[in-house]
Amino acid sequence: MLLIENIAVRSNGDLLVTLLHPSASVYAVENPFSHSPSMSLIHTFENANGLTGISETSRDTFIVAAALYPGLAAPYQNTSTLWELKLGSKGEQAIARKIVHICEASLLNGLVTVPSYRAAILVGDSVLGVIFRVDVTTGRYEVVLDIPELKPILGGPIDLGVNGVKIQGGYLYWSNTDRASIYRFPIDGFGYPIQGAEVERIAAIKSATSVDDFAFDRQGNIWAATGFDNMLITIRKDGRDTVVLGSPGELTVAGDTSVAFGKTPMDRHILYVTTSGAAAVPVNGTISEPGKIVAVDTRGRY
Repeated sequence: MLLIENIAVRSNGDLLVTLLHPSASVYAVENPFSHSPSMSLIHTFENANGLTGISETSRDTFIVAAALYPGLAAPYQNTSTLWELKLGSKGEQAIARKIVHICEASLLNGLVTVPSYRAAILVGDSVLGVIFRVDVTTGRYEVVLDIPELKPILGGPIDLGVNGVKIQGGYLYWSNTDRASIYRFPIDGFGYPIQGAEVERIAAIKSATSVDDFAFDRQGNIWAATGFDNMLITIRKDGRDTVVLGSPGELTVAGDTSVAFGKTPMDRHILYVTTSGAAAVPVNGTISEPGKIVAVDTRGRY
C-alpha cells in the first residue's frame, strides 16, 4: 500500500513527496492547484525501501532521509542515510549524492535547513529522542540537543518522540508524537542550541492524542497533522488548538503525516496534507486506504 510520509514545495509550486512504503521514492506533483495535477517519479534511492524527511537547502536541491524498514516498524539499525537530490529542468534526470550514513541513528524523521546557514540541517531522531546537526557539504554530523522533551514516553502508546521540526524566529520548533506537544528551543545562526537556554512547551494539544508534522501560516499559527488521530488541527499563538478537518472515525485525512503551504499566488492559502491512509492504525480497527494528498483552503480561519 502507498504510504506518503513527507512533503516539500518547490519554488515553481510543484510538490515533492516522499514515500515510506513500498519504495524509497520521491514523486513530484505538478500544478497541484489545478483541476488536473500530474504525478511523476523523480528518483528511487538505493539500499533503502522507505523515506522520511525532506528539506530544500538551495533552489531545487533537497536533502532526504532514507533507511531500510521491516514493514511499518522502525528501520533496521545501521541503515539510516542522508541523500542530496538535485532536480533539473523539466525532462532532466535528478542527480542523487550520498551525504552521510549515520550508523547510530535509529529513526531519522523530520529535518529542516538552517535558514541563515544553508549548508547545515537539523534532523530529529524519533526513537533516540535527539537532534542531529549535519553539514551537508562535508557530511560531518553531531548530536546537538539531547533533552527529555525530545524523547518518546517510556512504554508509551507509540514510542515516537521528536517528529516534525521547523525553524522560525531564531527557534527550533518540534513536535513530540508521544507527548502530543510542540516545543521550542533557541538556536544561533549556525543551528547550534544556545547554551544555558531553556526549552519551552508552546502547546499541549487537547484535541488529539498524538501529533506528527506541522507548518506555520503567515500569521504565526501552527497547522498540524495528528497522524494516528486522523485529524488536521490548528494551534493558535496562545497554545489553544482546534480541529479543522477529520476525526478518528473518518478517512478524510486518515493517518495524516505532513503539511505544507503552497508557494504561488494561486495557492499560498492552500495547505497540502499528505496521508498514510491509516495503514498503521486502521480507522475503526479495520479500514485503511492508499496514501493521498489533500488540499485544504485555509482562507477565513484567522
